[in-house]
Formats: sequence, structure tokens, C-alpha cells
Amino acid sequence: MMPADNPVAGLAEMIDACRVIDLSSDVGNHADGPFGTEIDVLEPVPGARFFCEKVLPKLAPHAVGKFGPDDFPESAFLRHEMVRASTHAGSHIDAPGHYGPSDHHKPGYINDAPLRSFIGPGLMCDVSEVDDHEITLRHIDVPTRVREGFGADRSGIALIHTGGQKAISGEVVEAFLDAGITVIGTDGASFDGPFTPMIDTYLRTGDKAALWPAHMVGRKRSYYQLERLENLASLPRTGFLVIALPVMIDGATAAWTRAIALVPENE
Repeated sequence: MMPADNPVAGLAEMIDACRVIDLSSDVGNHADGPFGTEIDVLEPVPGARFFCEKVLPKLAPHAVGKFGPDDFPESAFLRHEMVRASTHAGSHIDAPGHYGPSDHHKPGYINDAPLRSFIGPGLMCDVSEVDDHEITLRHIDVPTRVREGFGADRSGIALIHTGGQKAISGEVVEAFLDAGITVIGTDGASFDGPFTPMIDTYLRTGDKAALWPAHMVGRKRSYYQLERLENLASLPRTGFLVIALPVMIDGATAAWTRAIALVPENE
């Protein structure tokens, strides 16, 4: 219990009593394809020249010609990195607008997401040993797991440790939504698993329901996907706190996150 006279100190003590487990993968981690991450680096010595040539005229035009790169210690100033990356690179959060046109006609931008949804008790479902390529309700008894993890009075964030190459079925997503869980995470690059099997199934059957079914659920029922997480195997089944806040990106339907879990030392 937190001390009534100093709740902030009590909260700090509780955090200090936890291990911090990094659940995030680097923004450079992206599947092969058209959205590869590019990072251009401006080292400190050319950074000093860049400052004097590009920044100084805007900030202090009266100093142009009087202040140059050699005036910096060792003729070096700040190092800069310019990143060009998909919002789906590394650990990220998909907002409802990412899934395509919604039934409720809302844009579903990431900046509209309620931040409180991304801070909460966690539930870890380990299906990494399952041989099937798709995780269904045969593999996760969602109602039972949610009751075990959160009880009847509240919800939280569900994490699914697939091993990285398994699809999460639409029925599993629906079951979590039925239980009040609107933020679901996985270590996979996509909730729907590798793309080729879905496309091959569609080409063989002509059934559009085979195409990205977990994503399509989000068109009907708003929820948030956490993808490309790491270290889920380090988590207990329950009894930990997840913090996975999205970066603010105006007009985007996804954003990077530095997701962590706080696990009490006795767990």
C-alpha cells in the first residue's frame, strides 16, 4: 500500500522494487520490403559546419562571418541522426485507422488514442511451443486467462508470445475484445503472421476472409495492436505492469513505442 501522506513516494518505492524488462525492438528492425529504415548521420565536425552554414543565419544572423566552426572546442559541435522509417518499424502501436475503412467512419489516428489504455496490468500468453501456424481459441482460453490475470473488475494489456512466426486468429482478438481488452501485443511482425500463406490461401480459395483477418476485426471493433515486441519469455503469466506509450505523430495511424514491463522482484 502507498503511504496516504505521500503517494508519490510510495509509488516510487513500488517502482524501485521492480525489475524493468525492455519489451522493445529497435526502429531499425523491419521486415524486408519497401519500407526499410534509413539513418543518415551527421558527425560532430561536419555538424559544426552545418550549424554555422544553415542554423546560424536563422538564429543569429549578426554573427555570420564572425563565428565559425573552428570556434567550437575541437571544431566539433553536435552529432545528428536523420531517420526515415515506417511507423511500423521496430516496436510500434497500430491504431484503428491502420486497418482500413472503419464501420464507424472515424479516422482512428494514433494521437487520438487514450494514453491510459497503454499503462496497465499485463497478461502474458505463451504459445511459442504450439506447432500450428495460427493461434486460435484452442490454444488460448481467453475468458479463463483474463479472469486469472485481471479478475472481474478491471482489464489490462494482453501479450501473446508466439515465437515470432505465428498468426493470431480473428477469433482470439474478438474474445479479448469481448473481455474488455483493447490493447493486445505480440512478438510477431504482424498479428496475421507471414503474408505469403494468407495470399496463397486466397489464391487457392478466393476467400477474402483469409486476408489479414485479425486486422479486419479492427474495422468493426476498435482496438490497438502492439507488434514487434521482444523479451516476452522473460515475463510471468500475470503480476506485472506494462507501459507502452505511443510517440505523437500527427495524422498517423501507427507510432513507435518504447514498451517496458515492471515486474516485482519476487516474481
